[in-house]
Amino acid sequence: MDKKHMAKYIYINNLSKKGKLGISQSIFDTLVSNTLDRLEIKKATYKSRANFVRLNKQIRTTIHKGIVHVWVAVDVPKKENIQEISKKIQDEIAISFLACTDQVPFDVQVKVESLI
Repeated sequence: MDKKHMAKYIYINNLSKKGKLGISQSIFDTLVSNTLDRLEIKKATYKSRANFVRLNKQIRTTIHKGIVHVWVAVDVPKKENIQEISKKIQDEIAISFLACTDQVPFDVQVKVESLI
């Protein structure tokens, strides 16, 4: 997706029927960040121990063609089930978005960068 075709807002119908409501991309960034904090996914540091899931790269949230796209890269301990962790992160982000507005289409991708 090139930058000139990405939107900064997603618009939904306002309940008052008097226009549209714009939700900023930064709101979705915050929702994802808060969700990861709630799941106790830590930011990677050199002092990090390999006993928890950690964020590998910065969260990437974009709006393209009316869809919010979220990309999260994590490192997962070897002892954990990769599919369960990925699904849990996707589900929790989806719940956060649906709680904010059930009208916003979104796509959440979780990539396991490495086993730690």
